[in-house]
Amino acid sequence: MSLAFFWAGLFVCADAFALDKVFLKTGPHRDVEIKAVSDGISEITVSGPSPHFWTVPVPATFDPERHSVIAFEYLSPTGVESFSVRYRQTDGSMTLGGSAGIPLAETWQPFSIDLSAGTPKPPAGDPQLRFHFALSGRPPTSLRIRGLQIREPNPAELAAAGQREAARARRETDAAALLHYLRKDYPDKISEVVVGAETIQVKGRASSSLVLRDIPPQQASHRRSTLPPVVSGLVGEFDLTLPRFSENIGQDRALSRWRLDGPEGEIRSHCRWADGVEAGIAVDLPKLRAPHQKGIAGLPAIGDQGHEIFELGVCHATVNFLVSSLVSLTKKPGFEPFRFEGENWFLNSRYLAQTRTTVEHLVERDIIVSCILLVGNHAGGAMTHPEAEPRGVYSIPNLATSEGANHYRAALFLLADRFSRPEARISNWIIHNEVDQAGVWTNMGDQPLARYLETYMRSARLVYHTARLRDPNARVFISLTHHWSKTSSGQGTYQVREMLDLFAEMARAEGDFEWGVAYHPYPRDLRNPDTWNDADVSGDFDTPYITPKNLEVLPAYLAQERFLYQGKIARTILFSEQGFNTPTLSIADQKRQIAGLVYTFRKLRTMPTVEAYHLHRYQDMPVQEGGLRLGIIDENGNHKLGWDAYTAIGTEREKEFDALTDELTTQQAPELSPVSSPK
Repeated sequence: MSLAFFWAGLFVCADAFALDKVFLKTGPHRDVEIKAVSDGISEITVSGPSPHFWTVPVPATFDPERHSVIAFEYLSPTGVESFSVRYRQTDGSMTLGGSAGIPLAETWQPFSIDLSAGTPKPPAGDPQLRFHFALSGRPPTSLRIRGLQIREPNPAELAAAGQREAARARRETDAAALLHYLRKDYPDKISEVVVGAETIQVKGRASSSLVLRDIPPQQASHRRSTLPPVVSGLVGEFDLTLPRFSENIGQDRALSRWRLDGPEGEIRSHCRWADGVEAGIAVDLPKLRAPHQKGIAGLPAIGDQGHEIFELGVCHATVNFLVSSLVSLTKKPGFEPFRFEGENWFLNSRYLAQTRTTVEHLVERDIIVSCILLVGNHAGGAMTHPEAEPRGVYSIPNLATSEGANHYRAALFLLADRFSRPEARISNWIIHNEVDQAGVWTNMGDQPLARYLETYMRSARLVYHTARLRDPNARVFISLTHHWSKTSSGQGTYQVREMLDLFAEMARAEGDFEWGVAYHPYPRDLRNPDTWNDADVSGDFDTPYITPKNLEVLPAYLAQERFLYQGKIARTILFSEQGFNTPTLSIADQKRQIAGLVYTFRKLRTMPTVEAYHLHRYQDMPVQEGGLRLGIIDENGNHKLGWDAYTAIGTEREKEFDALTDELTTQQAPELSPVSSPK
């Protein structure tokens, strides 16, 4: 495909204020067609699944301290769901500068993205600096643009930046209030909450005349409640038996938090979620255990027992479920009615049935199923968080409004009901995807960590307590990438270690529960399978990354007393998404994938808290995954050498691959010192 270039054109808004600008030209592109329509105008048409293009190196006149706005004019009969701008740092890492949707436009309209919030800024004086533009849309989404440039902000953009700064300050203030609530030593306490079939027992202690409040799912714990109290005049030790279902709308208060407030509404205790469920309410389902850690991810729909996936001998599998596609308050084609808390709802029966069929076939083979719960990022959608930005592939669920919380709870009710059965059981619920990379995978806008994690915690709690009403051994898992003490650059990223610390602190403050970690320990460089040579990793808790080379760090970190469930039980770990790339389909590269798998499983056998290793993925998808070939069959369905090796892992045949693994890892960097489990 020939390269097209954008020629210098005038950008009306910029020129109106005589702003300094640097014009840009396009360079390499993929999954888009770019053609010159006339002087200064180019047409961009989406032609594949990963549409993006680069500029040529940015002219030397670019100054990142002054030029912070990517701008152009455009025409588009379809609009573009999301247009994202990234740039590469001198160390090779990519920074997301910003993103926005491009509305439909039948006349020339201005479009701009302010990169000033991107951290770090584009490197100054780098002769290789290019900007990268990614479009979200399906063929034949198209737009015409002219005057592509990076320039100084105009007065309106400076004002908008001021508004963003004000919003950021409000969020920081709210986060500080949350941390104050979390760490305050309240004299009053809710000590236990137990859910019965028709009642809820609440125990606690009040030092003076206090009221008990039911805090609904759409409210953060640290904010004052405007709802009337459930009980007033509490003094001293109390043991209350309350109706489980509210009188007015029949809402199940098993998913509520309970809090003591003063007579003027001041908060006097931490909230408390349910500690447990009375015997006989949940289905009698055993705790699942597998003889091996070997698992698989990226599964296709499985329609029968003859699928070749079962030849691998895996004991674990993950399935994805788009929660936001499951329920609706309005009738849609193919949706069937159901009742939830006194209201008529509709469920996507075809989607649910397809997932159920896959789960049934997996369970029939004694495979333990973990489900990754995802929420679509569609502005205005009931479950999409109102502060989510379009750059995110998925959104954190909308727990900011009663409408959003009700949609989410209705979907969770259905999932727990349909998949808490012996023949179709999901016992591990992975809460969204890679939340340390929230800007991309679980978007809530640019948030302080505490504010983001508070909403995420409510989502995890709702899943956990809904599932536990039906499955006494259901668990939830926080999903994290292989970053550890190193935070990715760009907006909406967090440090994994700090996230885990705060998540555990939040859980303890409001009644601990059985959560675990769904970690993704890819090699340091996802394209290089030689993880035994990973640089930038260490065997201590300050390692920038956790990869197969230093897997031991994570179980050791979670063995610290402050992470133990009920003070004595180690947290369960699922390595729920990781694999080894074959840079090409050559025999040599396929052997490197085998060595990575065998090398990793040698380590896993010494880690009893790691229940599963879900190999990502079943089949190569190089187009959709940026050229990566992580599967054990290629995109045409042919078995790679890794298929036979992965089938052998966990059996007597695994030793057939020992010599190959030893040979390839002989020249590895020195092994790291073992991590000792702290007391």
